[in-house]
Amino acid sequence: PEQTFATMVAEGDIVLDKLDECARTTPDKVFIHYGEDDIKLTFAEFKARTDRIAAGLVALGVTEGAPVSVLTRNSLLSAIAMFAVWSAGGIFAPVNFNFRGVLLSYQLKDTDPGTAVPTSTALVDRLDALAGESTAELPEVVLVHELIGPMPALDLVRQVALRFPEVGVILLTQSASAELYSAAMDSGARGLVHLPLSYEELAARVHAAATWAVGMRRHLTPGGGSRQPSGPEGRLITVSGAKGGVGTTVIAAQLALAARAAGRTTALVDLDLQAGDVASYLDVRFRRSIADLVEISDINPQVLREAMFTLPLAPASDGPAAPAAGLSVLLAPADGERAEDLTDQTIRGVISALRARFEVIVMDCGTQMNSANAVAVESAETAVLVLTPDVIALRGAKRMLRMWERLQIRKAEETVTVVNRHTRAAEIQPALVGRITATRAARTAVPAAVKELQPVVDSGRLQDLGSRSTLRQAMWMLAAELGAVQSPGSPAGPPAEAKGNTGKTNGGRRARRPRGGDAGQVSIEFLGLAPTILVVLALIWQFVLVGYTFMLAGNAADNAARAAAIGQDVTAAAKDDLPAAWAQNVEASTASQDGMVKATVRLKVPVLFPGGVDFPYHVTGEAGAAREVAP
Repeated sequence: PEQTFATMVAEGDIVLDKLDECARTTPDKVFIHYGEDDIKLTFAEFKARTDRIAAGLVALGVTEGAPVSVLTRNSLLSAIAMFAVWSAGGIFAPVNFNFRGVLLSYQLKDTDPGTAVPTSTALVDRLDALAGESTAELPEVVLVHELIGPMPALDLVRQVALRFPEVGVILLTQSASAELYSAAMDSGARGLVHLPLSYEELAARVHAAATWAVGMRRHLTPGGGSRQPSGPEGRLITVSGAKGGVGTTVIAAQLALAARAAGRTTALVDLDLQAGDVASYLDVRFRRSIADLVEISDINPQVLREAMFTLPLAPASDGPAAPAAGLSVLLAPADGERAEDLTDQTIRGVISALRARFEVIVMDCGTQMNSANAVAVESAETAVLVLTPDVIALRGAKRMLRMWERLQIRKAEETVTVVNRHTRAAEIQPALVGRITATRAARTAVPAAVKELQPVVDSGRLQDLGSRSTLRQAMWMLAAELGAVQSPGSPAGPPAEAKGNTGKTNGGRRARRPRGGDAGQVSIEFLGLAPTILVVLALIWQFVLVGYTFMLAGNAADNAARAAAIGQDVTAAAKDDLPAAWAQNVEASTASQDGMVKATVRLKVPVLFPGGVDFPYHVTGEAGAAREVAP
């Protein structure tokens, strides 16, 4: 049997190959007719659907030989799923919808299917990636188990409902209490399904949620295609410190200032709740803080505006119009004990409201981990970890990264490390930091420029750091590397190697590259280098001509020596194989000694173009031959 199967595979005689062949040769021929709903699919349509589902399965981690369980009463869906699983390399394992309790449990345990989306973070990342392509790529229904982590199930339902309103969310739960039902509905769920699963109940809830999602999607995108966002859908950048005193707040503030100077609506949030000093660095005196949002269940733009301070700045010279010509700042509470009032739910609500109003959100998360900044780091598109080039800070960075991984907040490879107070003489360089911590080290390191920084820190006016300051230039270059200072129409985010470089932009969506870009700068630089390039090319060509002349002189000397050996005209023999440009100025001479004839040929080297001007010196070629005597 194994040999037979190998032969069939080699000859393309398997189902998937036959489907590919039919889709290629007879694409418009009906392949399957589902009579219950009178649905007809051609070979091309059927293959397109299975390929799309197979690509999704592969993206979710289905590998060759992995079992994939499928539960459906619809035979058409079952056929599509079967071909899709095969195309992905998996094993199609249908679940008997008549099974209940022990029988169903036995079948699932025997099949042992893998978990497609194991955590709340993975689910949100996956939905972000799909939404970046098009609304059509998003699933119509998402099932959330009450035990999913690390984010609580109801908080996850709320976040999915806020960020992806086209997706219907169903909560799977053991409890059937009225309180849970009310809380789930308030969070945005479209239904609850009680465990253990009942096919009839699950099918009814999924069908209702899918119908709602289709209507919502049609309402949000009347022209089809991709979602039309209602706000900027801001990019969240968190800045954390490996230990105290590494410059976290300075870098966070400069990132925000750089983004605002680039014309992007920007918010700076002090999430170092017990020791926040953004207000001190920017000379801000404001009575409201993030703690005032604790008791507010619906954080709308008006509420958010009242809680934030607008730092006056010069208006951006270009870019989109901002709601205010300044940087919006959300401060930490003046009384550190109020930090305990901030819950995960509050921070998620604040982040959602900020994303809806600002294009860039920079959060200073400090050096102490708590539930508030853990939520921020988990939700961020870019998480920055700042350290100084010393062993203590490096150990602190490794300790912080290990804690993030233990708490399933963020993986090390998804984190960007930034070296502050960098010097070339330091033994610990950014590349070494990246290797030791297994993170992506930022290409831009912030130099140690204490004399530039000290005056603005002492005056509490970090925004007054001069444009010629090497410190500011480095931090604004870092902002560009992190995607904070690009225009709204340009790609945002770290380079492709940051997170498997997915090309994600604000909120996971893709954006077009702006027209023009730096093409003018490139043209100017090329014009400046053009003379140098031409001179170099001319020198190379002249060296080629010199070498070629040496080769011709040697060959001409050989011909002259042979002619002299038999008593023929030496000069005529030397010119026989020479190109015209070199044959014009040939000097040939011979000398005899001990029965040998020695010929010497001298040629001039042309300047760049043969046949024109020649150099005043000659290239000499010599050769010898035995004199031949007639019998």
